[in-house]
Amino acid sequence: MPNRKIKRHLNIGFRWLTILIICIVTVYLFPRGGSFQYEYQKGMQWRYETLYAPFRFPIHKTDEELLQEHKKLTEEQHPIFKRNIQTGNSQTVKFRSALRAFENPDNRSQLGKLAKKLEAIYSSGILQLPENLDAEKIKQVQIIANNLAETVKFSDVYTLKKAYTTLSEAISHSSLSQAVKEKILSLNLNNYLQPNLDFDLAKTTQAQQAALKDISLTQGMVQKGDVIISKRELVTPEKIKLLNSLKIEYQNNLGTTDTYTRTIGGQFLLVLIALIVFSTFFYYSKKRIFYNNREFIFLYGLFLATILLGSIGYHQSINMFAIPVLFFTIIVNILIGSRSALYLLLGSTLLVSYYAPNSYMYAFMQVTAGIVAIFSLTHLQRRGQLFISILLTFITYALVYTAFILTQEGEIRSTHLFGYLWLFVNSLLLMLTYPVIYIFERTFGYTSEITLIELSNPNHPALRNLTKKAPGTFQHSLMVANLAEEAIYRIGGNPLLTRTGALYHDIGKTYEPFFFIENQAGGLNPHSNCEFDESARHIINHVTKGVEMAKKYNLPECIINFIRTHHGKSKVKYFYNSFKNKYPDKEIDESLFTYAGPDPVSRECSVVMMADAVEAVSRTLAEKTEENIAQAVNNIINGQVQDGRFVNADITFKDIATVKQVFIEMLTNIYHSRIAYPKLEKKEDK
Repeated sequence: MPNRKIKRHLNIGFRWLTILIICIVTVYLFPRGGSFQYEYQKGMQWRYETLYAPFRFPIHKTDEELLQEHKKLTEEQHPIFKRNIQTGNSQTVKFRSALRAFENPDNRSQLGKLAKKLEAIYSSGILQLPENLDAEKIKQVQIIANNLAETVKFSDVYTLKKAYTTLSEAISHSSLSQAVKEKILSLNLNNYLQPNLDFDLAKTTQAQQAALKDISLTQGMVQKGDVIISKRELVTPEKIKLLNSLKIEYQNNLGTTDTYTRTIGGQFLLVLIALIVFSTFFYYSKKRIFYNNREFIFLYGLFLATILLGSIGYHQSINMFAIPVLFFTIIVNILIGSRSALYLLLGSTLLVSYYAPNSYMYAFMQVTAGIVAIFSLTHLQRRGQLFISILLTFITYALVYTAFILTQEGEIRSTHLFGYLWLFVNSLLLMLTYPVIYIFERTFGYTSEITLIELSNPNHPALRNLTKKAPGTFQHSLMVANLAEEAIYRIGGNPLLTRTGALYHDIGKTYEPFFFIENQAGGLNPHSNCEFDESARHIINHVTKGVEMAKKYNLPECIINFIRTHHGKSKVKYFYNSFKNKYPDKEIDESLFTYAGPDPVSRECSVVMMADAVEAVSRTLAEKTEENIAQAVNNIINGQVQDGRFVNADITFKDIATVKQVFIEMLTNIYHSRIAYPKLEKKEDK
C-alpha cells in the first residue's frame, strides 16, 4: 500500500512538473513587452472611454505606406551601368574597316562622318536593360567610367534598337549614292552594335538598400494629453494609425520599466490558467489518457509544440496566417480522437492568439477552421479524405477572413489578397501531416486509420502468406471481417480497426494449416492420428503462433490484441467434450484444452470473437434456413455470455442483441435459397 501511494504521488508530481515546464517555456516565448489593453477593429465603434495620449509619441507609418515608399524609391532608383570602352573602340574600328570597301575620293568625307556617328553613339552609350526593369519608368541612369559616376538622362543613351535606327537614318540621309547606301545597309549593322554599358546589379542593389534604410518609419508627433479617440467614435483608418502607434510605443516602453516583473507574472498566470483548463478537460472526460504516461507526454508535448509553432510567426516576422497551427491538432485527431483534438485546439488557441496582431479574429478563425478539420476527418478511411478536409479548412479560413475584412473595412482591396495567399500556404503545409503521422505512430505506438488502410490491403505479406498456405482460413477471415464490420457500424466503434483485426485474427493457422477443417481436402484429417489433448494443442497453438507471426511482421499492438483475444479463455469444446465422453472416469487437465486468453476488453475485439464463432458454426449447418441460422447465432453468443467472455468488455447486452440481429440478417442473405435452373429437355425424333 505505501508503494502504491508513493507511486501515485510521483505521478501527480510528474504531471505538475510537466505543466510547470510548459508554462516556463511558453512565457519565455511570449513577447517581452506587455500586451496592449485595448481591443479595436476598423469600422467598429470605440467601446472604451475617451483615450488621451499618456505621453508624447511619434506616429508610425502603416505597412501600406512603407510599402508604397519602398516601391517608389525602387522605381526611382537610377540603374547603374559600367562603361566598357574597349567594346566601343573595337566596334568603331571594325565599322571603319568595312566602309573602306566603298571608299573613293568623292565619298571619303561622307564615310568618315558615318564612322564618327557610330563613335558618337558609343560615346553616349549603348545598353541592354534587364527584363525586370521597365524602360518607360526609368528617367535617369548612372554610368561609371574610370571610377567616376555620371548621371545622364535615359533618353540620352541608346538601346540596341535606338542605336540601329539612328545609324540607319544617318546612312539614309547622307549624300552618298543610292548604290553605296544600299551596300552599306546590306552589311547588317547589328554586327557593329553591341552594348558597351554593362548593368551593375550589385551596385544598383546596394544603392537601393542604402536609400531604403533612409526611409523614416514615422511621420509627425502626438503630444501628451492630445485626444487620440473619443468614446463611441468610429475607428477609422486614421484612428487605427494613431492607436497602432500608441500600442507600439506602449509595448516598447513597458518592456523597460519596473512593471516588467509583474508583466511576466501575469503571463505565467495566463498560461497556467489555460493549461489547467486543458488538463481539466482530460481529467474529467479522458481519465485513461490523463493517467497514461505515454499518452500524457504525447498530448502535452504536442500542446507545447503547437505553442512553439505559433511563436515562429512572431519571432521570425512571418505572417501568422502562414503558420499551420492546426498541424498537431489534426495529428491528435487522427491518432487519438476528435474529443482530444478539440481540447488541444481550444487550449492552444487561447495562447497562440497572444502572438497575433488581431487576436480576436485569429482565435475565431483558428477555432472554426479547427472544428471543420476535426469533424471532417472522423473515421479517416481514404487518403483523399485528408486532402478534402484540408480544402474545407482553407475555405473556412477564407470565409472567416472575408467576413472580418468586410466587417472592419467594408471592402476587399488588392492588399488583402496576400492574406488569402498566406492562408493557402498554411493549408499546403497542413498536407505534411500525412507523412509525419508515421513518425508519431512509430514513436508513441499509435495506429492511425491510414495505417489500418494499408494493413487491410490483401497484398500485405502476412495476408498473402495466409492466402497461399491456408486459403480456406483466408476466406473464413474475410467472412468474419464482413460480419464484424457491419456489426460494429450498428453498435458504434471503429469499423476499420474491426475489419483489419478480423483479417489477421487467424494468421497463426498458416503454421499448421491442415489441422483446421477449412483447409482440409480429400477427406484427410490429421486429427485422426492424434489424441484429443494433442489435437487441442495443435488448435490452441494457432493463437500463440499468430502472435509470434504478428510481431515478426511488425503489426501494431491493437491488431495483435485481436489475435490474442478472439478465443479469450474459452475451451476447445470439440476435443474437450470428446475426451470426457471417451474417458468419463478419468481426471482431465482442463488447461490442456483452454486458450491462454485474455478475454476481450474492447467492443471491437468482442464483436470479432462473436463473428469468428458464428461464421465457423454457420458452415456446419446442414440446412441454412433463417430459423436454423438464428438458433445457431443465439446459442453460440449466449454461450459466450454465460461463460463470461465479455465481463471485462466495453459492450452492453443491448449491443450484443444488435450484433446477433446483424449476424442473422447477413448470414441469411449469404445463404439464401436460390432458384433451381430447369434442364433443357431433348426433343424426341418423330
